[in-house]
Amino acid sequence: MSEQGKAGGASRREFLKTASTVPALALAKSASARAEENSAVKRPFEEINLELEEYGFVVLHDVIARQDAAELEKRVKDILSRRPDAGKPEQHLGGVLNHIDPKDDALFLPLVTQPVCLQLARRLLGEGFQMTEVGCRWRKPGAPAGPIHGTRPLDAIDRAGLPMPNVCFVLAISWMINDLTKDMGATFYLPFSHHAPHGPRANVHYKHLVPIEAPAGSLVIHHGGVWHNFGPNTTKDKERVGIMGGYFPAWMDPVSVGWQPMKRSVRERMPKEVQGMNKHVGEG
Repeated sequence: MSEQGKAGGASRREFLKTASTVPALALAKSASARAEENSAVKRPFEEINLELEEYGFVVLHDVIARQDAAELEKRVKDILSRRPDAGKPEQHLGGVLNHIDPKDDALFLPLVTQPVCLQLARRLLGEGFQMTEVGCRWRKPGAPAGPIHGTRPLDAIDRAGLPMPNVCFVLAISWMINDLTKDMGATFYLPFSHHAPHGPRANVHYKHLVPIEAPAGSLVIHHGGVWHNFGPNTTKDKERVGIMGGYFPAWMDPVSVGWQPMKRSVRERMPKEVQGMNKHVGEG
């Protein structure tokens, strides 16, 4: 493929340069402009879809209001600070919707019912698609870098030494709920890697990894096959807090993949749209 291949009107070289150098806070808009845009994503859907298809990921800024992002950050920290691993530099909790109070539902549910995400999931995964578990992560100063990988179940296929199938098993979403810069433990993505017929090679430094920097309330949507990893948090006093989830085809078994299903009692209080995306439930 040509170096000058286009996506969203920019060459790959221009994209890599821009994505890796634009400071997160420089992307922030005025409060009044954000208030007007929080109700909907303003980019055309087909443009978003093409960027996702070609690069393997797309970043949407200011999808939820900053005040909602701040409240989500506070709630996630409250939940994780009461966990047994609260003193560790990195915390992750899968199935976080099983740990929230009913009063929190209205705060968390817009993250998994965002219209653009659902439209992309329907196109990539077919009707009847389901939700993966929703997890939260707190990356504090000293949190280490993580290994480069694809999203489940592709990591297991790779470990088995099997060729990588050319299909989207998961449409993954990652919410920035505080302003995120590269040195806070941002996620790095390798553009176009979801087109590779194999997984990432061991002990290889992939020089074109792109760190995602974005203001609070932004969203990254990525194809489950795109390679990615966490960078280290090298700051002295900044913490990354994020919420991650996604969608998978109706024919997949989420439990065998390793996801925690939503508890039956939690599913019963959810709106019908969310219930329909959680046909597999756990007890409790």
